[in-house]
Amino acid sequence: MNANVCKEMTLRDVANAAGVSMATVSRSLNDSSLIPEKTRRRVRTIADRLGFEFNAQARSLITRRVGTIGIILPPDFDRFGVNLYHGTLHNALRSVLECNDIDLIVAFLTNHFSGRNNVRKLVSSQKVDGLIIVQPVFEQELIDFLRSKEIPFVFSHYPPPEDCPDDVDVIYPDNELGGMLAAKHLAAIGRTRILCIGAKGGRPHHREWDLRLAGVQRGLDEAGIALREGDLLRGDMTMESGYDLVAGKADLRGYDGIVALNDLMAIGAINAIREIGLRIPQDIAVVGYDDTDLASCMRPSLTTIHQPREELSLVTCERLLQLIKSSHGGRAGRTAASRATPTARRQAPASRRPSQASLVLAQAARRIVLSPKLVVRDTTRV
Repeated sequence: MNANVCKEMTLRDVANAAGVSMATVSRSLNDSSLIPEKTRRRVRTIADRLGFEFNAQARSLITRRVGTIGIILPPDFDRFGVNLYHGTLHNALRSVLECNDIDLIVAFLTNHFSGRNNVRKLVSSQKVDGLIIVQPVFEQELIDFLRSKEIPFVFSHYPPPEDCPDDVDVIYPDNELGGMLAAKHLAAIGRTRILCIGAKGGRPHHREWDLRLAGVQRGLDEAGIALREGDLLRGDMTMESGYDLVAGKADLRGYDGIVALNDLMAIGAINAIREIGLRIPQDIAVVGYDDTDLASCMRPSLTTIHQPREELSLVTCERLLQLIKSSHGGRAGRTAASRATPTARRQAPASRRPSQASLVLAQAARRIVLSPKLVVRDTTRV
């Protein structure tokens, strides 16, 4: 992936050579105290050996301007379950930006106290060069505003709605594929009576859960397993909800596999299964989704679908830097054209005519879908 950001070698190259994550590489190169000194020295040595170095020319694209990127968090970021996943995603985004010597401002879409739109405030006060928007709802008014202000932006993590404009950059994981991987794994280990624990769908911000469920249904269909009425339980994606749904399932002993559409509901289900006296995975195998930090440290450790957080962060940041570079070129071209042909500005009112920079950004828009992967642990390892 050649994004021409701050390196000749990629973070992935260094991470693979060092046997660590890309976030660890970023933090080590930035001398973060979160990484042990021994690891930092080893990563820096490997980076030097591979010729990994900052690209000053690409970095100056940012530092000639404000030098700051804004990250807009989802509205329910403060909820434990949402923060558990998005907190690690935010840390990964921060690490990539810090590697590029870029500062960041973190905000919600609206101020929780005043109700004021934080994006408008950040853009109007010229505090950011671009935005990474982690929002489940793609507001057309917001998109139009950012286009009018020629601010590069990328939507990250959440899948786009069907009516999302084609000229908007969206980078997100393949939720349907993840659901299919979970279902096919249970089928592959011989489970034939599957219980699915999902979310109450139907609202725009539940689109990722709807896609995961569609993947589960597709995976079971391909394995010749029917998801019958009563095999789908819907909750609010919390640990308590997962526990209550499974504990209240009178015919639970008739199932030999459970797929939960996030890790928290899976953990709640595991607690209920153990209280009932069933064994995991001998009696019931359990698969979660997201691969949060809890999944690997709980006992039994949770088989789950790993969200490509580090890759998502890297690709999102690289894409935004590409757009910022493109917007610079577009603005330069517009300024030169205005000086050479002053009459062109009188052909139509400026408010009705898209700028060259806006056209460049719109024409370059991409949809990038990243693949999750199955991580097998104790809850399905017989």
